Amino acid sequence: MNYTYNGKNYNVPDDEIDKLVDNLDISIAEACETYLADKEIIETKEEKELTKKATANRVLSTIHQAKGEKKERKVREKKENPLKKQIILAILEGLNGYFGGNGEIVVTNDEKYIDIFFEGRNFTVNLVEHREKKEKK
Repeated sequence: MNYTYNGKNYNVPDDEIDKLVDNLDISIAEACETYLADKEIIETKEEKELTKKATANRVLSTIHQAKGEKKERKVREKKENPLKKQIILAILEGLNGYFGGNGEIVVTNDEKYIDIFFEGRNFTVNLVEHREKKEKK
């Protein structure tokens, strides 16, 4: 169906008009306007009023327009953990005694990982200190 709105002709599918008329119990003209508004082809008076209110309340500006400012990230400083270093050294001593110089042992990533290369195979030991669990309220 051809529908004229504000001097412009629009083609609105008949089946869509029938659905809107039956479901919303509105006239054919209202169904055509509803279809065009739903497809964002036209803007209704109600839409314009609500947009003005939203803009006045800064709803649109905060939701739809992202600020171009980026926050600076703080550089995270690693805390020294002497107990962890002692544990790594103890593990290294044990591994060196076990392999007797036949394998290669490398400590990486600020003494967090121990990489072991032995008989053509690779292994990694990851030492993680777990935090205490917080009590649930």
